[in-house]
Amino acid sequence: MKNINFWLRFSVLNFFLVAVLGVLMRYKIAYSLPIVDQKHVQEAHSHFAFYGWITQIIYVLIIRYLHGIIPENQLKKYHTLLIVNAVSAYVMVPSFIYNGYFWLSIVASTAALLTSFVFFFFLLRDLKGKQNLAKPWFLGGLFFAVISSVGVFGLSYMMSSGNMTQNLYLASTYYYLHFQYNGFFIFSCIGLLIHSLKQIGAEVSEKDNKMIFWLMFIGCLIGFGLSVLWMKMPMLIFIAIILATIAQTIGAVKLYLVVKKNWTKLVLNYSALQRFVLMYVGFAFFAKTVLQLGSTIPALSQFAFGFRNVVIAYLHLILLMCVSVFLINQILATNVFKMTKPVITGLKLLLLGIFLNEAVLGLMGIFSIKYISIPYTPEILLAVSLLMMFSLLIIFFNLKKKDL
Repeated sequence: MKNINFWLRFSVLNFFLVAVLGVLMRYKIAYSLPIVDQKHVQEAHSHFAFYGWITQIIYVLIIRYLHGIIPENQLKKYHTLLIVNAVSAYVMVPSFIYNGYFWLSIVASTAALLTSFVFFFFLLRDLKGKQNLAKPWFLGGLFFAVISSVGVFGLSYMMSSGNMTQNLYLASTYYYLHFQYNGFFIFSCIGLLIHSLKQIGAEVSEKDNKMIFWLMFIGCLIGFGLSVLWMKMPMLIFIAIILATIAQTIGAVKLYLVVKKNWTKLVLNYSALQRFVLMYVGFAFFAKTVLQLGSTIPALSQFAFGFRNVVIAYLHLILLMCVSVFLINQILATNVFKMTKPVITGLKLLLLGIFLNEAVLGLMGIFSIKYISIPYTPEILLAVSLLMMFSLLIIFFNLKKKDL
């Protein structure tokens, strides 16, 4: 990709805009801002985070991976999809802020969703017959992106028909979130990790890669049940969900062992900060895996879904601490940009801000068990959001292309 520099910088800008919307939401919680509808801003924030930031950068990094695997002229169609996705994401922000779900925001969301269908079809066709360790992860991730749309179409049908029940509404929402977060986002990141390891000469056998993939794929597919444990279900289905969660945990452990086995090569090829980021993301992924396993206990599951703060903390753990940090590190690891002092400082401040954000949300979730309110949390979370926003601004303005 000749314009890789543009798309990588553009993705960082998008992450910054996600942070700006986050600051706006946090400001409205801490102080008064009558002109802004909180629910509408929240919808703009979540949609742009999904499509403008994470989906966009995953597409960019997959296209970069395709460079050298398929002919240059075949990459042009992916470039068109990047533009369609970006335009759709940018239409979502003002349309959702203006009026929430209405024809324009729905058209933009649908366009972005259908782009993932086309991207999956192109990738499936272009990688046919090609053997590569990252291939199943990218295809698996996009498969989950495609099937997550069932949740969106379910919600659209309920809203348009007026035939909405609380259980079906929640089940459709969690279905979409599960296959985006635990499917598309996580699988794409693992694919990028496996590809990065292979590039530095790390030993990842095809057998281990297949084993980890299928354990996690089946675990994710059936693991949707974890999101709806509050619904009445037969014992056999409940047992299948527990087994799937155990399978996913085994897959996560095997992935950790692959990274551990190749740590010497990582030390030789990665800077101390890059290795720290990998451990940071690894800790978040470990926490996510443990919480997922723990949620098979009915009492813990009821607690998790009964408290909004716990749900928000868990979603931020995956979206920010695990996926977003990994992806921003992947941008810097492309070797396209100079790792200047301001960029390193911005990255360190971002890691601090995301950690503090998760720590405060986590404490709020724990204290909410006893219905204890932590004082000044709206102000603290606003300050943390501002820290994240400014750290991304520092990174964006200091991304300078390396001299060739």
